[in-house]
This record gives sequence, C-alpha cells and structure tokens, in this order.
Amino acid sequence: MLAVTDTKAVHVTGRWVATGLMGVIGGLILVQCGLLTLVHLFDKPTVFGLVDAFDFGGEGNITALVSMLLMIACACMLAFTGAMTGKGDGRLAWFLLAAVFLFLGVDEATMIHEFASAPTREVLNASWVPQLAWVLPYGAAMIVLAVVLLPWFLKLDRRSQVRFVAGGFLFVLGAIGFELLESAQMRDILAENPDTVIEELQHPVVDTLILFEESLELIGLGVFLHALVSRIGGFTFRPGP
Repeated sequence: MLAVTDTKAVHVTGRWVATGLMGVIGGLILVQCGLLTLVHLFDKPTVFGLVDAFDFGGEGNITALVSMLLMIACACMLAFTGAMTGKGDGRLAWFLLAAVFLFLGVDEATMIHEFASAPTREVLNASWVPQLAWVLPYGAAMIVLAVVLLPWFLKLDRRSQVRFVAGGFLFVLGAIGFELLESAQMRDILAENPDTVIEELQHPVVDTLILFEESLELIGLGVFLHALVSRIGGFTFRPGP
C-alpha cells in the first residue's frame, strides 16, 4: 500500500508496487486480447491505429515503452540495493545484475537482439537453428550469468530466492520458451510463403504465441520488481523544504 508517514513524506511499499503493476500489466494484456479479437474474428487489421500502438510484438509503441521502463526500474532498484550492501556481501553481484537489466532496457528500446539473428544463423548454418536465432547467444549468456551468480544467490534469504526464481522463470519462459515456439511457427509460414513480410504478418497462431510471450515477460519483470522493493522494505519520497 501507499503510506503517508508525515505531512510531506510518502512511503511506497511492495504492496503498492504490486497493485500498480497488476493494473498496468493486466490492462495491457486485456487491451491486446481485445485487439486480437477484433483483428482475427472481425477482420479489423488496424482498429484506428490501436493495433500498432499496443502491438505486443511491435517496437516503439506503448507496450514496448512499459517493458523498457520495467527493466530500467529493476536496474535502478538493483543498483540501489548494491549501494546499500557492504563490499563483502555480494555488492558486485547486485551491480552486475543492474548492468544486465540496463542493457535489456536499452535492447528493448533499440531491438539490438534482432540484429543478432542473421549472423547467428550464418555462423551456425544448421537446420536446427531457429528463425529467431538471437535466442541462442542470449540463452548461452543467461546460463553463464546464472552459473556466475549462483554462489551469491544461495546466500540470499529464502523469500527473495523464491521470488527471484519465480520472476526469472516467468520471464525466461516467455523470452526464450515462447520465442522458440514463435520461431518454429514463423519458419513454417516462410517455408510455405517465402515472400511473407514478417513485420506485417498478422497470423492468429503467431499473434497468440506473441501474446503469451510478452505477457509472461511483463509479469516476470513485475514479480522481480516487486521482490526488489519488498526486500528493502519499500522506499520513501521526501520533497525538499
């Protein structure tokens, strides 16, 4: 909840953050479900521009902005936690994670990962490489990061461990798991219609996979941000005199 500690200070708690995130993320998911219904059941491909504005698979729109802001918020909370942590208590691990989430936020805004797919397919040159091949180098980097941070993670309190794992699992399930399913579906579509423009594709199966993918990513980020805020007991805004 949001608590007023005195006439000027406002204390933001983990419960307040969770409530706000549920409203924002849940609202985006409901809007996307409604738009996909209009697109695929009522043949309304644009809905007055709202499809592009809220497209879960698009870039430079409202959904991408929310995702980027969540990642930046996680990066800020991780850096803040690191600043509050002693040098011998895993301080570098907090800052490393902050850097990772900052990169993910920049990536979300600039779509860096999209440029990694073609070089990855070219280097590996194998039939098993997914259409969205960027998941391979990013997945490998994730595994290396997990191994490096394991000793630090095992020293955390149990509640933080559970919440961090829950948020990470949901995010990875969306970003890697459903991305691979989407990649397989897109490969089949391109095999049947080589001239298909992926950026303009409106396919019910692909759009449903993207809906689950991005929803899980947003929910995972929300769970992780809530865990970070709750771990430090919230934070207080105190305006100057």
